[in-house]
Amino acid sequence: MDLLDQFSNINFYLFGTFPKGEVGGLLLNIIMAFLAICFSCVFGIMLGYSRLSCRLYIKLPCIAYIELVRSTPLIMIIFWFYFFLPYLFGGNVTVFWSAVVSLCAYAAAYQAEIVRAGIMAVPKGQLEAALSTGMSRYNAMRYVILPQAFKIMLPSFVSFFVSLFKDTSVTYIIGVMELTQTGIIVSQRQPDKIYAAYLSMAIGFWVVCFTMSHLARRLEKRIGVFDLESIRPDACRDEFMLVPKTKKTGEGVDETPSCCSSDSK
Repeated sequence: MDLLDQFSNINFYLFGTFPKGEVGGLLLNIIMAFLAICFSCVFGIMLGYSRLSCRLYIKLPCIAYIELVRSTPLIMIIFWFYFFLPYLFGGNVTVFWSAVVSLCAYAAAYQAEIVRAGIMAVPKGQLEAALSTGMSRYNAMRYVILPQAFKIMLPSFVSFFVSLFKDTSVTYIIGVMELTQTGIIVSQRQPDKIYAAYLSMAIGFWVVCFTMSHLARRLEKRIGVFDLESIRPDACRDEFMLVPKTKKTGEGVDETPSCCSSDSK
């Protein structure tokens, strides 16, 4: 079996029929994920902030939307928009935009809850102190609350963005020519290359997800995301364990590390 021949369709996996045809493959997954992340961030922040409103006519529709979307499988949401958008706009919506809108609607509901949790995690006294200085509620939220909440939200955002990128593979069900679809086409037309096709799909998704996670970790370190070590540099990881590790002393007696002892400060 010629290894190079098995992976002779690598360009098709990465770019589809581009440049002779439309963009597809892994590049299309990246484009869909990028658009979905950008649009859903805006919608999700607005939705999450509205979710905290005291006005019921604003709060209740947001709760209804969030709970409806979060309790519905992504594949059902994709089918809804795939059949609904062409009916609404006269059949001029491509499967690509049906997929992007579906991913945006799906992601916004989850990001709204991340935003809500991040804002509520900021101590209430921060807002009260900002308002006491004469700042408007809008400026207090913009300059005091949201910068602190963003650091809290960032790890959850990163985890969800990685998951959202993997969810773009579901769009093959409506005919989007992304990486999963290209792998299925190759495996059906060339059965002898089925293992190479599915291996290429796995490697493609892993490389992008690993890169996203690595860049996110660097961003977290750069902006100083809150963690235990930033407050207590002497803290050890054993504090996160249900049963702290012990170490043997010279007399053969187990001893609990000082930073994990009950009387440590």
